[in-house]
Amino acid sequence: MRTLLTTLMLSIGLMIHAQDTIKLSDFESMNNINWKGTLTYKDYQSGKLTDVDATMQFKIDGDKIVTQVQYTYEPNKNYKGSIKIKKNGTYFGNEKVLSFSEDNGTKILVTTYRGKDDNRKADMYLTHTMTDSTYSVSKEVVYLDTKERLLRNTYNYIKIK
Repeated sequence: MRTLLTTLMLSIGLMIHAQDTIKLSDFESMNNINWKGTLTYKDYQSGKLTDVDATMQFKIDGDKIVTQVQYTYEPNKNYKGSIKIKKNGTYFGNEKVLSFSEDNGTKILVTTYRGKDDNRKADMYLTHTMTDSTYSVSKEVVYLDTKERLLRNTYNYIKIK
C-alpha cells in the first residue's frame, strides 16, 4: 500500500511539473493563421470597458513566435513583436509560465510578470486560451500595495477562413 501511495504521489508530482513548461510545438496549430477580433480594455480614467476592432497574424519563425496586431480604427497603435520560449520552457518571453494544460482541443497557458499598471507596481497575470478556431488573451492586474485584482484587457479572436 505504501509503495502504491508513493508511486501515485510521484506520478501526480511529475504531471504537475510537466504542465509548468511549454515548447514551440505547443503553438504549431496557430502557425501561419490570420485572426480577427476585438480588444476590450478598461479605460484608466472613466473605468468603462471599451472595444477596439483588431486583426492579428501569428507565425512561428525559427525559434520565436512573431505576432502582428492591427487596430482597424487606430493604425498608429499597431504592434509587431516576437517572443522566445526561454529557460527550458519555463518562460514565455519575459513572463514566467505558471501553468499549461491541454484538454479536448483547448490549450490554456497562464503566465505572470511584475511591472507597472496605472503608474503602480503590480503583478500581471495573462491567460492565453487557444483552440483550432479561437484565441483569447486576458490580462489581470494585482496591485502590490492593495492586492486589488482587476481585469485590465482581453483580446478575443476568431480564425479567419
